[in-house]
Amino acid sequence: MTETLTLSGYDDRKELLAQRYNRAGKSLFVVSLPLHLISSHLPIPDPAEPFEGNRRVNETHAARFGEYWRANVQWATPPLLLDTMFPLNKEFKALYAAGGVEFGVVKLPHNSSRELDILDGQHRILGWKMITDRLLAEVRRYREDLQRAREIEDEIGIQQYAGRIAVAENDLARLRDEYITLEILEGVTKADHKQYFHDITVNAKGISKSVTMSFDRRNVINRVALTLAEQHPLLVGRVDFEKDRTTASNENLVSGKNLVDIVRHVVLGIDGRMTLRREKSFKESAIEVMGGKYLDALMESFPQLDKVANDELHPVDLRQDDLLGSATILRVLAGAYYELAVDTTDEDAPFVTGAGDKQARQLFSLLAPHTSFPIEPGWLDTGYFESETSRAPGSRAQQLRGLTDEVTQWGQYGKVPF
Repeated sequence: MTETLTLSGYDDRKELLAQRYNRAGKSLFVVSLPLHLISSHLPIPDPAEPFEGNRRVNETHAARFGEYWRANVQWATPPLLLDTMFPLNKEFKALYAAGGVEFGVVKLPHNSSRELDILDGQHRILGWKMITDRLLAEVRRYREDLQRAREIEDEIGIQQYAGRIAVAENDLARLRDEYITLEILEGVTKADHKQYFHDITVNAKGISKSVTMSFDRRNVINRVALTLAEQHPLLVGRVDFEKDRTTASNENLVSGKNLVDIVRHVVLGIDGRMTLRREKSFKESAIEVMGGKYLDALMESFPQLDKVANDELHPVDLRQDDLLGSATILRVLAGAYYELAVDTTDEDAPFVTGAGDKQARQLFSLLAPHTSFPIEPGWLDTGYFESETSRAPGSRAQQLRGLTDEVTQWGQYGKVPF
């Protein structure tokens, strides 16, 4: 007698554990899906052709998310939100129920990637798809490299490529072992989908970079900025971690985002970036010392900022009367401090030299009598201020670079144009 085999490869349904409950008058199914099944079970956004009722996906953003997942075993992300017109209720078998929530098995159609639509999570889905493809390509390439190394008996190559294969295969195992939550809303028409997407976009409150940095402890610049905000006398109680900009009436000296920019400029220059290699090689304590030296130089060279630190001058009053109330100027001065005071002979271990710190302080002391409003012609002549009534220079990258170069030259020559 022939035995009938039940093989998943021949089934036209994909069985998954699910919860079912009501939301907005419709059935919502909550499913935990292993990451390696995203490519086969969900629609994959195309950066060149956006889905109907959704925005165009940004490929770079998606790739960065994939790299974020790969680099962090401890990752966090909200559920993926999808909808469908496929009758999932007919394909759901309830096994248990409690308080309006049913637990059971749902059968997704074999072509679920065509039956489901993405409401929220496009970039995460594409990011996981991209990193999956990349890992598979790496394993194939490294296996070929390993085979060639074995053929020529290259022991170093054998060890190198075997190690790379192990790393990539470990990440592929994570894709099998780690899960993402799907929320699938049944009975959603194209018109409903567009309205839901609009509602999500309108009602979602944007999170400022200042708030983000206050929670992000992985980034060494963020960690140092938070430490300085809590310990340096110029900053304690004067950093806004809710807003990205300090407007005229803001009682803080700088925002959290401003402070991160300032620390980065001191350590990497006005247009420097913290790469993964630098993140691994830079010592947090050294960065903290560099940031602290810059802030010390500001306090001890500019009497106005010393008064702020000693609660003799409020940041609001400083901002009304003095150029030093501009976070952009503090960023420019940080960039000039880097050029004058920081030794970068070892790119992975920059440090402030005594002679450089002295030269930067001399520059700051020369500038101290010339920062009140209205700005003096020497500032206007740089071309980075719109008029003598300007309270800050332009803050675009090119303007920051240009003004930093000018101020640095003043420090190098020991002479300011006032």
